[in-house]
Amino acid sequence: MKLKKVIASTLAAAMVLSLIGCGSSGSEAPSTEQSNHTTEEAPEPAGEDTANETNETEEAPEETEAASEAPDTITVMVPPVTGTYVDDMNEWIKEYQKDHPNITVNVIATSWDEHTSKLTTMALANEAPDITEVSYGAVGTFVEMGVAVNIKDYLSEERLADYDQNALDYMTLEDTLYGLPLYITIQALGGNKEMLENAGADVEKIQTQGWTYDEFLKVIEAGTTEDCYGFVFANSGATAADFVRIFGVSAGITADFTPDLEYIYTSDNMLTLLETVEDMVSSGYMPNYAVEAGQRLVMLETGETMITGKAMPLFENNVKTNIAGLEDGSAAEGTIEMEYVFLPVPTMENVSESTYGVVDGLIALKNANSTEEHLKNVCEFMDFISSGERAAMVDNAVYLSAVCESGRKAQEAFELDQSELNAAATERAIGKVVAPPSGITPEMSANAKLIMDETIVPKFQALLAGEATAQAVYDEICKAAHDLFGEENCASGWVQ
Repeated sequence: MKLKKVIASTLAAAMVLSLIGCGSSGSEAPSTEQSNHTTEEAPEPAGEDTANETNETEEAPEETEAASEAPDTITVMVPPVTGTYVDDMNEWIKEYQKDHPNITVNVIATSWDEHTSKLTTMALANEAPDITEVSYGAVGTFVEMGVAVNIKDYLSEERLADYDQNALDYMTLEDTLYGLPLYITIQALGGNKEMLENAGADVEKIQTQGWTYDEFLKVIEAGTTEDCYGFVFANSGATAADFVRIFGVSAGITADFTPDLEYIYTSDNMLTLLETVEDMVSSGYMPNYAVEAGQRLVMLETGETMITGKAMPLFENNVKTNIAGLEDGSAAEGTIEMEYVFLPVPTMENVSESTYGVVDGLIALKNANSTEEHLKNVCEFMDFISSGERAAMVDNAVYLSAVCESGRKAQEAFELDQSELNAAATERAIGKVVAPPSGITPEMSANAKLIMDETIVPKFQALLAGEATAQAVYDEICKAAHDLFGEENCASGWVQ
C-alpha cells in the first residue's frame, strides 16, 4: 500500500513498542453469485468516510475444519465504520455464501450515537448480536457480562497468524483473545488552514512540532467570530467519551489507568481538563451544547468552526469530496472552499505530548441461540469480513494500513491523495501514541466503562450546558470511582 511510507512502516512499532507484529496469508477468496441476508435498519449518515477500490485478488480465510452444512443464521450489528460499510457488508455476505449457502446473515445497522447503548441493552437481555463492532476499551464489559467468546477456540492458529500480533493484543484480556482488529487509528484535531493562518497560527510549525495549550487558546480566541466557533468537538451522548480520551492527552491522560494501574480520572489532570472545557464554553470559543458526531465535520466544511474534533487524516479526502460536490449540488449546504489540515492536540504545562490511538474491531458474542457449531460459524464469518479485500476496503476508506497481511496485500495498488504536510503530521502523530498499560483486568475495564457511561458522559453534558461546574463534575467522578475501585486504587494529585 503506497501511503508515502507514513502508516505502513511506522504504525505497529509506534503504537506499542513492547509488542511484536506478525502475519501470514490464507487461501483465495471465492467469487459471488447470490445471497440470503437482510439489513434490518439503515445507518444514519456518518459523513466521515468513503470506500475505495482495492485490487481484485487477495488472500482470504481458510476453513479450520469441515463446516456443518446445517442451516444457520448469524446476526451482525455495526455502526457506519465507513460511509458504505453496511452496503459493503451485504456484498461480502453474497461473496461468503458462494461457498456457504447454508449461512444466512442478518445485518443490524446502528448510528455511532446509539451503537454502544443498544449493544449493551441487547447483551444484558441475552439477545446480543453474534458479531458486533467495538473499540478495544469496551471488550472488558462484555467479558464481565459473560457473553464474550474466546475466538481461539474456533479459529486455527494459521488464520490468526494473518493478523498483526500488536493489534490482536488490544483485543486480548488476560491472555484470552475476544475479537479481530479492523484498524489501529489515530484521532486528534482538524482545521481550516486559511482560518488558522488568519488567526495567527503557524500551521506548518504546529503540524511538524506541535503546540502548547496556551498557543491553542490564543488561536481559537482569535478565530472565534459571531458566526464561527474557534473549536468544536463531537460530544453528543456517548461521543462525549471521545473528547475526554482524545483531548484528554492535552492534560496527560493517555488511558483509563496509570502505569501503576490507578484509575486516572480522579487525578488533578482530569480536573484541569474539565476546567479548560468550562473556560472555553464560558468564553464562547466552543458551543455550549452537544454536537453530534456527523455534524462536527459539516461545521468545518461550512465555515461554522475553525477547528474540529475528533478528527482523522482521512478527513482530507472527505473535505475534498464535499467541495467537489459543489458542482453537482451534492455538497453540504453552505459548503465553503477550504484546505483541511490534520493537527495534533495541544499540550498543557508539565505534560509530554501524546496522541490518542485506538484499535477498533469485531467481537463475537454469545446469546440464547449460541451453540458450539453456531459459534464456529460465527467466528469463521467474522474472520472473513475482517481480512483480505474486506479489510483493505475498510482501511483504505479511513486512510490506514491494514492490520492483517492479507489486507495489506489487497492494498498494494492503492495510493492516498494526501498533502505532504498532512502526511508528515500523521507520521508524527503515530509516533506519539502511548499504549495502555498492561495488567488491566476485565473487571477494571468494565468498571472504567461504567463510570464513563453513567457518570462522566452525562455530567460532561451538564458542564457544557452550564448546569454544573468543573469541580462539581470532578467530585461526582471521584465519588463513583472510589465506590467502584476503592480510593486507594484511584490516582490523586498530578500524574506525570
